[in-house]
Amino acid sequence: MSEARGTGSRLVRLCCLSGLFGSVLFLSGDMLFYGNRSSGGDFHAYSEMAGRPLVLLVIGGALGPVAALFSACGMGIFYLTLKSGGRKLAFTAATLLAVMMLIGSSYHAVFTVFGFASKVGDQTTRETLLAQVASLRDTISYPMYASGLAGTALVYLLGLWKKTRFPRWLLLFLPTTLSLASDVFRSLFVMIPAPIGGIVRGGWINGSFVLFFAIATRVFWRLEVDSEASPLRGGPVTP
Repeated sequence: MSEARGTGSRLVRLCCLSGLFGSVLFLSGDMLFYGNRSSGGDFHAYSEMAGRPLVLLVIGGALGPVAALFSACGMGIFYLTLKSGGRKLAFTAATLLAVMMLIGSSYHAVFTVFGFASKVGDQTTRETLLAQVASLRDTISYPMYASGLAGTALVYLLGLWKKTRFPRWLLLFLPTTLSLASDVFRSLFVMIPAPIGGIVRGGWINGSFVLFFAIATRVFWRLEVDSEASPLRGGPVTP
């Protein structure tokens, strides 16, 4: 039993670290695309990408597939910590969120093409290309959002209504919820002064994932995964 607990604890730690590393890679790609030290109100992604060297745009997009693999593995944390509430539901939630991250690699890479289009000198041609690329991005986003929302709903269901190892308060930091709230916070983002306004606006979505996995790593680092018969709920178990 202790060996199984030790293996489970190591898997939780690996998932946390994998998710954190993948999220940092995604965020690094964002910063290569359009990260700057402007205020939130002065941040304009297309204008920033128009001045970026091609090599930075290419590297920024190429980070997406690598980041997605690590991030998808990180979603295993939801299965490991929620499975006592229902193995099948926990597995489905983790799988849906992993699918979201894998599709997200394509979504992320499309921003390299936005950068290419932003460099076109003729305004009419540039606007046409940007609209066409936006159409591709939006099409990719539909299955990504669908899998992400479904997986998030299952995480809330298990976390709120079942006895699991996942702390309820950590649900407040679910990255899918925080990233979707960017539209709600947009009016606040534009008020953030330099030098962090542009960073927050440009990196909010992937920054939300970095925040979640950083907190999860701290919370679960010393966690000893109990057997499924354990009725306890909460954070780390003190050795």
